[in-house]
Amino acid sequence: MEKLTAPEEIVMQIIWQKGPGFIKDYLEAHPEPRPPYTTLASVVKNLERKGFVKGRKYGTILEYTPQVSDKVYKKKFMGG
Repeated sequence: MEKLTAPEEIVMQIIWQKGPGFIKDYLEAHPEPRPPYTTLASVVKNLERKGFVKGRKYGTILEYTPQVSDKVYKKKFMGG
């Protein structure tokens, strides 16, 4: 498991709070100033590549589900 960058951690916190969802859901929950949709989509793709989320395709859109719990991540990288 890799340590997340600051932007990835922000997005992952949102995903842990919201649970499974779409990019637009995470964008609405993102604190101001919100990044552009494409930037957020790139961050989520990186999270998928790193194994933190998994995308499930519905037609042309993807629903993302967390694959690593916040407790596991915090225990590994934040000393519990």
